Amino acid sequence: MSRRIVAVVACFNRREKTLACLESLQASSAAVAALGVGAIDVIVVDDGSTDGTATAVAERFPDARVIVGDGSLWWGGAMARGLAAVPEAADFRLWLNDDVKLDADALARLVQTHDRWLAENGSGAIVVGATRDPVTGTPSYGGALQGRVHPFRFAPVAPTEQPVRCDAMNGNIVLVPRDEARRLGGIDTVFVGVQGMADTDYALRARAEGIAVVLGPGTAGTCARDTPPPPWRDGHRLLADRIRDLWGPRGYPPKAWSAFARRHGGLLWPVWFILPYLRGVMEALRPLAATRPKRVALLEGIVASYRVPLLRGLARSTDPRFTAFHGPGLAGLTATATLEPLPLPEVRMRNRFWPRGGGRIAWTAGSLTALLSRPAVVVAGFHTHDLGIWTVWLARRLIGGPRLLLTGHFAVTPDGGGLRGALRRLLARGADAVLPYGEAGAAACRALGIRADRIFVTGNSVDVAGIRAVRLRLSDEALTAARRAHGLGQEPVLLFVGRLYASKRVELAIAAVRRLRAAGRSCSLLIVGDGVDRPRLEAIASDDPGIRFAGAAFDEARLAPLFAMATAIVVPGSVGLIAAHAFAYEVPMVACRDVPGHGPEFAYLVDGVNALLPEASSEGALAGALDRLLQEPELRERLRSGARATADQLGVERAIEATLAAVRAV
Repeated sequence: MSRRIVAVVACFNRREKTLACLESLQASSAAVAALGVGAIDVIVVDDGSTDGTATAVAERFPDARVIVGDGSLWWGGAMARGLAAVPEAADFRLWLNDDVKLDADALARLVQTHDRWLAENGSGAIVVGATRDPVTGTPSYGGALQGRVHPFRFAPVAPTEQPVRCDAMNGNIVLVPRDEARRLGGIDTVFVGVQGMADTDYALRARAEGIAVVLGPGTAGTCARDTPPPPWRDGHRLLADRIRDLWGPRGYPPKAWSAFARRHGGLLWPVWFILPYLRGVMEALRPLAATRPKRVALLEGIVASYRVPLLRGLARSTDPRFTAFHGPGLAGLTATATLEPLPLPEVRMRNRFWPRGGGRIAWTAGSLTALLSRPAVVVAGFHTHDLGIWTVWLARRLIGGPRLLLTGHFAVTPDGGGLRGALRRLLARGADAVLPYGEAGAAACRALGIRADRIFVTGNSVDVAGIRAVRLRLSDEALTAARRAHGLGQEPVLLFVGRLYASKRVELAIAAVRRLRAAGRSCSLLIVGDGVDRPRLEAIASDDPGIRFAGAAFDEARLAPLFAMATAIVVPGSVGLIAAHAFAYEVPMVACRDVPGHGPEFAYLVDGVNALLPEASSEGALAGALDRLLQEPELRERLRSGARATADQLGVERAIEATLAAVRAV
């Protein structure tokens, strides 16, 4: 009979790290099969994350059991709840922090360490896996020895090639055998709502029961050391708040701390109990120097709805702190600006456009206001036609500040391109750092001589996890209602989503669908968008009831049923962020290779994997690709699977991290 491991992971608002942790756990499971371990069960306790962690885990790991808290559990409570849900018959409980990446053989080595200990000593042991810093490689978490005088001073134990006995442990990677778990029970519920103490208490209780706690050989994975100063030392907070933090979840909640002190402090436990409060009050009275957070101005120009998740991520940063300067666009010529309040401080002003009535920004809203607010850094788009950005560039050259970060496609070459090409090179080389959307832009920047440590690729994307959460909530009734609202039957729907202007070449999609319908293929084309080209396109399609116009839609709840019913997204012209949007809904794309002006997102499309990419942008080539998709169900399913896999690699987290890294680097 195979042995069973149940992993318990507590998480909160670290979606990408949690997913990476679970992926590493999945990868390490193969190595334990030879030790008689079957499939590994997973219990994830999400303590009320607001970044879509629970939904993302449920999608990516459908076999995992997800328990959702309300934000009051903290680590001790989340682990207590997760361990209580482990079936009693499970052979091992694996404690696993959500910011750990396990080595491929980590689980096998932990089990082997337990098995050898059991064979040599006649009883099992709790095996702790040491972690190492992912950058320096130095040990970060693991086991510890208790101080001889002060019972609550612990010295870390360095991992060796042999198991080492410990008194205490960090709960990042811990393998607890069934018999030992039965003797000790789970984590004491007194630690619900407490961030620390629970893992140390568990190890000290094990020692008191005669159960060995051993640090396994070597390290079992990576985990960066998280050592922020305690909140009562934060000089940005009021004194009353700092002192109150002493009793908070990251400090010494009296109920939990008194239980811990009585249990492990010996006869002098009242002394050890009171000392942290005395020391903490003194530290609160003399906090760490309060440094003013660095301020960053985001010259956004026009904030479209898809930018809001990125801004929401940047809003989580307390140092630096971001302010967005933006304004409205021009109907039919530019992206449509969101009317909702942004999740971070914002200044709404007026964009100036030129030539008069055109769609290019001549002066980004708030450029001068942002400069006068004396930010440490300005983040702006890489647009040579924007005089506001040149003003910031000039200030950087003349007075040394603010630092300038540029973001965009970076379709720039080392020479050529006339005056515009020369201006683009001048602007890019004068930035303190660049944030290209894709690898092609990064290569172009390197070719200009921009140093690699000044290049931060953002991987331009939509909020994949957020879109998937919306899709999961979508009902069959909503799909039926959407079909009815747009006059669609049960025929396959081909979808175009975007602004309607000449470079999108929507007339090719109309002509291709009309050709298919004339040949007897059952399908409809739904065009979602608005723009200066709409009257002309409606006139072209006026005699075909299978071609429908839905107008512009930006709310994800409105877009979700349209994407969900689509067989494919059709973009005959230049492809941009719609690629990420389509793949987030697991919808393949049909686009043409030979179209000028593709954005860097075109690189997400792989012919035969997640898209069909005819070489020529012609009615016949487009119709042929669409016909294949309509007639070959296996092809449709393969492309949908490829779209889903591509979306797994996308999302706004990379852009958030790249932006923060670039700002901090300069």
